[in-house]
Amino acid sequence: MAAVLQECSFAHVHAPLSAAEAPAEVEPGLAAPSAPPVQLTPVDDSIASAPLAHETVEFRRLLTRAFLIPAILLALLAVALGGGVAVLVRQARLTQRSDQVLAHSARLRELLVDRETSLRGYLLSGDRTFLATLERADAQLIDMERKLRILLREDADQLARLDIVERMAREWAKYAAHERALFESGEDYIRHFKAGEGVQRLSSMLEVLDTLGDSEQARRRERAEHAALTGKLLFWLSLTCVSALALVLGYTSRRQLLALARSHGEAVAAMAEREQAIRELNASLEERVAERTRALAAVNAELEAFTSSVSHDLRAPLRQLGGLTRLLEDSARSRLHAGERTYVAMLRSTAAEAVQMVDDLLSFTRVSRAELRREPVNLSSVLATGREGLLYEQEGREVEWVVHSLPTVHGDPTLLLLVVRNLLGNALKYTRSRKPARIEVGTVNVPGAEDIVYVRDNGVGFDMKYAHKLFGVFQRLHRAEDFEGTGIGLAHVRRIIQRHGGRVWGVGVPEQGATFYVALPRREQPGEIAI
Repeated sequence: MAAVLQECSFAHVHAPLSAAEAPAEVEPGLAAPSAPPVQLTPVDDSIASAPLAHETVEFRRLLTRAFLIPAILLALLAVALGGGVAVLVRQARLTQRSDQVLAHSARLRELLVDRETSLRGYLLSGDRTFLATLERADAQLIDMERKLRILLREDADQLARLDIVERMAREWAKYAAHERALFESGEDYIRHFKAGEGVQRLSSMLEVLDTLGDSEQARRRERAEHAALTGKLLFWLSLTCVSALALVLGYTSRRQLLALARSHGEAVAAMAEREQAIRELNASLEERVAERTRALAAVNAELEAFTSSVSHDLRAPLRQLGGLTRLLEDSARSRLHAGERTYVAMLRSTAAEAVQMVDDLLSFTRVSRAELRREPVNLSSVLATGREGLLYEQEGREVEWVVHSLPTVHGDPTLLLLVVRNLLGNALKYTRSRKPARIEVGTVNVPGAEDIVYVRDNGVGFDMKYAHKLFGVFQRLHRAEDFEGTGIGLAHVRRIIQRHGGRVWGVGVPEQGATFYVALPRREQPGEIAI
């Protein structure tokens, strides 16, 4: 019997199962024969994805061509238009310069004529007002020649003609000064005047100036014709490029649409094949799930039988062992020496501890199997009921309670009361050495889909590196000599909260207290969450 008890205890002292193993856990805390795992056969995606990948590459190639060809045509058109516009702008600038040259040459011609007529008027009439016109024409003549020289700085032929006009104008100025000197000194100036030397000089300058104007006019016509030709070429080039671009876009769009239609047809066919494969897999999976369900039902039946065996065949002999040990101690106390009485007392204590462990284990399995009722539960009322049940733990102690307002949650009131009693009982037990003991219960106000309640104490606390053992069955973080219990209370808490779809965790510091948090979903879950 002792061997059976030892085997039962050792089989359940290890840490809780991992999340991956939890779905197969039927009765927590009891060893169960493993059912055959359900192997899922993945759908072979290579058959369906191969044509789709090929069509994707082909479609990308078509898109690249559809983009590159119009881009190249547009680039060529842009370059041609840019070059043509540059030519037109240059021709327009040159034409504008020719207009300015013609205007300045006409003004230069007027000034030359004004000089000759003013000199003649002065010599014939002696009126000095003609000299003012002459001097003004001389001053403007110099400015006009400078402007013409700036405009013709890139035309050597026209500059040569302008040089001739300037030289002849300086010679005419010398002639005019000589005539004025003769006139003003009373000498014979009529002889030079009648000879028409001034008119001849003026005619020579005007001939050169007319040649300059005719040449500039011819160049202006040439530039205008060149600009018109450039405009026509740009028009036809633009029309050709736009037509080619429209044809290319139409052709590539047609190919893309045909490729899309072909790809869509093949994708639909591939999706039909995948859907058929998924239907077959679902049918196979349903069959395997049914088989696994039957296996789990058999495991449940075996575990029920094992639980009944533990309840009737193991607990009763253990209690009988404790009773017989007590009778032995009472009847043979006088004949036993001190060491033997110690052994008997240890035997009684071990038997009582074994009975308590079996009772706790059976309680844990009943909690895991109990049907879960869901209804609105006021946690403040549950807390008050839990505190009333722990009044005996507070006798002769100074306990300071800090209780905040608690929310109403959806859950099983009986199981949640067990959670509250376990957490409060732990807080009272581990603050036994504190004067005063301080226990605080409240909520954490954080946004989300959970109500988080905490129980904080100023007890002995625990080291966070052992936090993973807190909620294990028969796991203890303190010595049994210091604090009583079998280490199953927090395992109860974890299992109940998990069945409600919530989570629980603890935070502690050695000798500075501990805080346990319980998070429950605010919306009722469609089913239990097994973790």
